[in-house]
Amino acid sequence: MTEIKSELADEICKILQSISNGELPEAGMLLNELKKKEGSSEVNKITEALANLQNQLQEGFKYATALSDGDLQYEAPRNFYLFSEFKQLQANLRHLTWQTQQIATGDYSQSVNFMGEFSVAFNQMIEGLKAARKTQDDLKDLYATRNKFFSIISHDLRSPFNAILGFSDILAEEWDELNDSERRNFLENIRNTSHNTFDLLERLLEWSRIQTGKMKFLPVRLELDKLIAETIKLLTPSADRKLIHLIQEVSEEKYAWADKDAILLVLRNLVSNSIKFTNQGGTIRVSNMQMKDQVVVTISDTGVGISPGNIKKLFRFEEQLKTEGTDHEKGTGLGLVLCREVIEKSRGRIWADSTEGEGSRFSFTLPLKQAD
Repeated sequence: MTEIKSELADEICKILQSISNGELPEAGMLLNELKKKEGSSEVNKITEALANLQNQLQEGFKYATALSDGDLQYEAPRNFYLFSEFKQLQANLRHLTWQTQQIATGDYSQSVNFMGEFSVAFNQMIEGLKAARKTQDDLKDLYATRNKFFSIISHDLRSPFNAILGFSDILAEEWDELNDSERRNFLENIRNTSHNTFDLLERLLEWSRIQTGKMKFLPVRLELDKLIAETIKLLTPSADRKLIHLIQEVSEEKYAWADKDAILLVLRNLVSNSIKFTNQGGTIRVSNMQMKDQVVVTISDTGVGISPGNIKKLFRFEEQLKTEGTDHEKGTGLGLVLCREVIEKSRGRIWADSTEGEGSRFSFTLPLKQAD
């Protein structure tokens, strides 16, 4: 009897040795041989337990093989604590796969937070992709701006000069054949075209100074009511020609922190735009109000308004709107671009809302106090 027990013990040891060595098929064969022998209930229990262990390890081997092959959907063995870490790894890898798919669509808000150095490297890659996308977007904007800039120089400057040259040639060659009315008409065309061309050149120079950092911004505490009054006084003759009423409405909070010349440029552009697109007898109001730590300046008019489609194109260099005013006034299309550049550099924002046939409202914000 002792000899039989010793033999069973040897066989059980061989099975355990095979399992510990990872030789699961060998352990299965030994177990099958052991099951054929009759033994006590204790031996049968041991045999059954070993068989369960062997089966679970076999399933675990398949599970680990599936993970190593990249099959993250393989179902993990249940109720076997040895594979709890593998299950957590599988869940993490599934989440990482989803995050990678999100990154592939351009969502760089993901952050990996497992597996130590791997997480650090992965997150560094995400930051690199963010920087690369920003660089790519900046380059796209730069190319679009460059192309638009060259388009303005080649077309918008060339065309008026051709007109000036054409009118001048006619006057020089046919002066004696023309009557006073015809000469006056040609001279007025030359004058108007020259003013418009000069205005375009001035806007281009101002824009280029901002882009190259040559336009200095020296923020000080401004009295908005004085700047608004100065702008209205300057533009009153233009408004009077169209019988337009310019009204100043200044609230108690009349101060802001910004560069004086820059804000005067913005006010001139916005009020001039309103005059251009307001019919005779209309009204333009310039007002301001406090909003938390900022002041909001609004120029509202009773003009022709802007369509929803064109509203989206405002303030963009690559999509300038060049529509004629109510008295066929010409525009450069650069004024609102300059306004946006100036206001953003002044730590504010600018926007517009409008209803066709009823009028438009252009608003911008400025900080009340100096930046920390």
